[in-house]
Amino acid sequence: MQTLHRLLIVGCLGGIGVLFSVGFAHAQAYNPYANYYQAQLRQQVLTAQVPSANMYGRNAAQLYQAPIPASQVVDPYLSQGNPYNQTPLGTSLPYLSPYDQGLGYGSPFFGAGFNIAGGALMGQADVMRSYGKVINDQEEARIKRELANQARLETVKKEFDLRMYIKANTPTYTQEQEKIAQTTLRRIQTNSLPGEVSNGKSLNYLLDDLRKFPNKKLSAEPMQLSEAVLVHLNVTKNTFGMGILRDEGRVTWPTALRESMTEKQRKWLDTQLEDLVKEANKGRLDANVLRDVRGEMDKVREDLVKRVNDTPTSQYLDAKRFLHEFNEATIALERGEVAVQAKFQRFVEGGKSVQEVTDYMVQHGLRFGPATANDEAAYRAIHSLLASYNIAMNLGSERKD
Repeated sequence: MQTLHRLLIVGCLGGIGVLFSVGFAHAQAYNPYANYYQAQLRQQVLTAQVPSANMYGRNAAQLYQAPIPASQVVDPYLSQGNPYNQTPLGTSLPYLSPYDQGLGYGSPFFGAGFNIAGGALMGQADVMRSYGKVINDQEEARIKRELANQARLETVKKEFDLRMYIKANTPTYTQEQEKIAQTTLRRIQTNSLPGEVSNGKSLNYLLDDLRKFPNKKLSAEPMQLSEAVLVHLNVTKNTFGMGILRDEGRVTWPTALRESMTEKQRKWLDTQLEDLVKEANKGRLDANVLRDVRGEMDKVREDLVKRVNDTPTSQYLDAKRFLHEFNEATIALERGEVAVQAKFQRFVEGGKSVQEVTDYMVQHGLRFGPATANDEAAYRAIHSLLASYNIAMNLGSERKD
């Protein structure tokens, strides 16, 4: 029994030893780098032996198929120093392909078992494939460039359409001015400020709008204005009307000036003013007399300023306005407005309609001058009738259009 146990133990130990020896042999036989280095060394030997051979021809292929003596190959990686392979070059190994065992030799660029003749065809195929890819890439680039050009043109077209849309919907300068004029006209017709009426601005604005309807008549009965209202209108070809000198040079002095002036001074001024207007109405104006009158009125103004603390406020303001209107009247006197005002006074005798007054002023190119303190009521009356007449004319024009 003991003998049997000993034999069994010896047998197991022997089997284990055999397994270890076989594994070690396989470890020595297997080398993952053998194929690559063998092919590389064969390439070097062949290049050294036949340097002028055509590597893509038939002779080169035949040369690659010929075995190389192991004595001509020195491989430091496959002999000493490599624990995975101590087998001399040329010895048949179970892990090498048939080409590496003598039937053919591997290429260091394409792997083991590569035939040079087939490799040439594969290289040409790769060249053709690469060339085709280049052509395809070029065509794709052209297509993308054309798409980019089309997108750019589409962007330009959209920008142009946007500019045209903005231009078509943006009012021009003329349209903006027309809109402003229409808005202002509606305000003047219905809601003029007192100052705009008294200085003639509102009346002139309505008159300018009525100039658009020359010789146009209303079917309704014209609105009449009495002579008592019309004689208070100051008409002019320039800016200022005769104003306080409109009544042949006769003026009504305000209380503050009558008190500050002497009787002799006031009579002298009355005489000179009547003579100036009378002569101006005949086309003759004595500039020296006008200068003397203005000089005398400057003295009256200085006296009024000195008496400002002794003069009631209302009287002082009336006197200041009278002096301002007197200055404007003398300017109109110099510009020949006497004949213009006198002719208008003769025209309105007996009263006229709003349409007749408007036609007269349009035909003669006249405008309304600023109103004096005594004319403001007449200006308010003429503004109301002139605004109604203007509204009726615009409405009649819109119906016909």
